[in-house]
Amino acid sequence: MRTQTRYLIQATMMALGITLLCSVSRTFAQAKAEGGVEDNLSPAEVTTIMKDAWAYLKTETDAYTVSIGKKTEFETTVEFDKRMVEALQQYIAKIAKYIKDKKLDQRTFGVMLKASLVSYDADNQVYKVASPSTIEAPYNIPSIVCDLSTNPYVAIADSIRKGYRTSSVYLKFDPHFRWQVARDIAQKAKADEANMYFKIRLKIEMAQNNFQKVAKFQIVPKHVQFLNAVTKTVYWEQPIR
Repeated sequence: MRTQTRYLIQATMMALGITLLCSVSRTFAQAKAEGGVEDNLSPAEVTTIMKDAWAYLKTETDAYTVSIGKKTEFETTVEFDKRMVEALQQYIAKIAKYIKDKKLDQRTFGVMLKASLVSYDADNQVYKVASPSTIEAPYNIPSIVCDLSTNPYVAIADSIRKGYRTSSVYLKFDPHFRWQVARDIAQKAKADEANMYFKIRLKIEMAQNNFQKVAKFQIVPKHVQFLNAVTKTVYWEQPIR
């Protein structure tokens, strides 16, 4: 009986990851077809969305951990295992409901990061472009691992700012984005530099990370563009897989 109950606990834990990931892991194309792309958001707006989701995940993960506690003196192992399974099922249901209510399974967030046109190499027709803008993001704590899926263009890093721990999402050009562009287009872009931006489209995923009561909050970049925000001219874009 004890072995069967333990197996049920492990199976339920796996189901949590599968349930939540399946509910949020749609492709960028699917989200766009459903009208789930929210474009032209500021970094602050995306930060608010991420922090609200992270805070809910933290609250429910901490509550789940407390509800399990330890096996009490007058509690049989079978009763304790049953209580663990029931607590986990309730936890799964709450997180899944939040994802559905907030439509995180359907929404893709397009965030605008200001671009700076650094210098143009007329001989090689290459414009060096930088973006000092960042998106403040949730950070790791004992009950939640915050991560950004590995890709060539977008990364996340922790830092200490004014004595407070913070985490930022940024474009990881080293140190500049090298834009291959004809001189006439480069000149027009420079004249309209105030409207030149990078756009990152991303999704938010939440799941149980492992069997140690640790949840996972993941930022998933799906697409990156370099564009004029007013004319909507896209000069470069790349899907992220």
